[in-house]
Amino acid sequence: MAKLDRRTFLKGAALSAAGVGAAAAVAGCTPSSNSAAPDSGSGPAAAALNTADQQWAFEIPPAAIDESAITATEEADVIVVGAGMSGLVSATSCLEHGLSVILVTASEGAISRGGSNHGINTTITQAMGIPKYSPEPFYRTQYLANGGNFLPALWYKFYNNSTEAMNWLVDIAAKAGIKCTIESGPEYAADDPMYTPGAAHAFYVEDSELEGGIGGGEPHIAAELARYIVDDLGGTIVWKTKAEQLTREGGRVSSVIASDMASGEYTRFTGSRAVILATGDFSHDRDMITKYCPEALPILWELDNEVNYDASMQVGGLMPGDGHKMALWAGAAWQQAPNVLMLGRPNLPADQPYTSHTGLMVDANGQRFMNEDVLGGIACATIMNLPQITAWCIWGTNRAADGAPWGKPNYVHGTYFASPEEFIKTWDDDAYGFGVIKNDSLQGLIADLGLPPETIDTVNRYNELCATGVDEDYYKKPEKMIGVNDGPFYGCPFSPMFLTSLGGIRANRHNQALDAEDTPIEGLYVVGSVMGNFYSSVYTFAMEGINYGAVCVTLPYVLGKELAEA
Repeated sequence: MAKLDRRTFLKGAALSAAGVGAAAAVAGCTPSSNSAAPDSGSGPAAAALNTADQQWAFEIPPAAIDESAITATEEADVIVVGAGMSGLVSATSCLEHGLSVILVTASEGAISRGGSNHGINTTITQAMGIPKYSPEPFYRTQYLANGGNFLPALWYKFYNNSTEAMNWLVDIAAKAGIKCTIESGPEYAADDPMYTPGAAHAFYVEDSELEGGIGGGEPHIAAELARYIVDDLGGTIVWKTKAEQLTREGGRVSSVIASDMASGEYTRFTGSRAVILATGDFSHDRDMITKYCPEALPILWELDNEVNYDASMQVGGLMPGDGHKMALWAGAAWQQAPNVLMLGRPNLPADQPYTSHTGLMVDANGQRFMNEDVLGGIACATIMNLPQITAWCIWGTNRAADGAPWGKPNYVHGTYFASPEEFIKTWDDDAYGFGVIKNDSLQGLIADLGLPPETIDTVNRYNELCATGVDEDYYKKPEKMIGVNDGPFYGCPFSPMFLTSLGGIRANRHNQALDAEDTPIEGLYVVGSVMGNFYSSVYTFAMEGINYGAVCVTLPYVLGKELAEA
């Protein structure tokens, strides 16, 4: 059997040209995504490229669009920019609460990605017998996990309003024949720091979707919201129109100027109550990633291709941070907490979805490096610090029976694979595309994985610990100490995948964009992946579907109510 080539990663990170002077800023140099960069080299000159005072291309406001180039003006109470879930929910909520809305988007249709929507004590969870979970101590555990670097008021606002918001969304879906169920995550005990409450709402239409695995049905509800906005609520959606600049008059953001992506003509969209930015993440801009999430560069690819505003389930650079840039140019500040990455999880052959591989994992030197029984996002963060940013999972056929019951990826709450034999078939077929290798001997498997021969010593040590039931090295729970005992033996490499960047623009509990003095910028609001102050550290997956459930559904839904009441 041929050896598996180790994954090759991008090396280093290019910085945009530094030292842009004040004269250039006054002249209004046009910001550039993925700008060309000099070789950073080494020594004092290289160090100067990455200082707190460095001015990045995306931070320099462009020259104001000439008024004579603006061919039309459209007005509404609220202008929403972006047709992802956060923008669609914002627009729908505003319309239902009596406000007029124009939604402007660079996409040609409603956009969604994934499908887990976290909601607490909803009609769906109640019908499925899932109890309401208390924010204590669960939120306190998450508070520690985030190092306190977020705005607690936003989290508790989400908790207190998610029941109403998710029930609202479920009702809209049901009227369109879209069904909803709960996607079950890892079965950690409630007193375990890795505990994940059952609260991830997944939408689907055909029952056959349940067989293929739920969690990717968000396009159903996104398309329905777009239809509902136009056909039933009388709102306007302007497709294939890219927001370029915000207009700020007397301190207030009053409008957004956008260009028709076919003709290039400019239209001013004026919002008498608010302009809401819902333009998604900033992962397709190399400079922004280099400044705010440099740790992502070794696993982030496809940054030099053209931005696809209709991208859905795309791994790699997604959106170019259009809303973040416009907000910065209008005087908004970046969040003070570190930006967060959502990383793909190593869930094969995990006991449950959203967890790490809980058997033996080794690094490129064949050494065990962690207690493997953790949430997948946490494992990914640890693996990011390994040589080659890769871990290798090793297990025996005995794991299928000894580790049962096995949770099916994206499975409905309370359901499992039928048998260990069925799970072995997923290994033999490499059903999830992890590059699983099979060999009758451990030494042969180690060689096929490209690991050093000394890895066998690590396997033997692990098996000895499993035999005693006490993990003297990393203190994994006894029930997870399953030895690599019976052949054939299996192994696969795992390297974290970049899914998206989260957060950015500093915001308060009302989703208002803030300046560097934490003063709200009147008229400007941020939702979804544009909004900062909600995450820090790493997206753990402990609150399965919180990105959709909180920043894309609940908080935008409440924002519509608050704007109507203002």
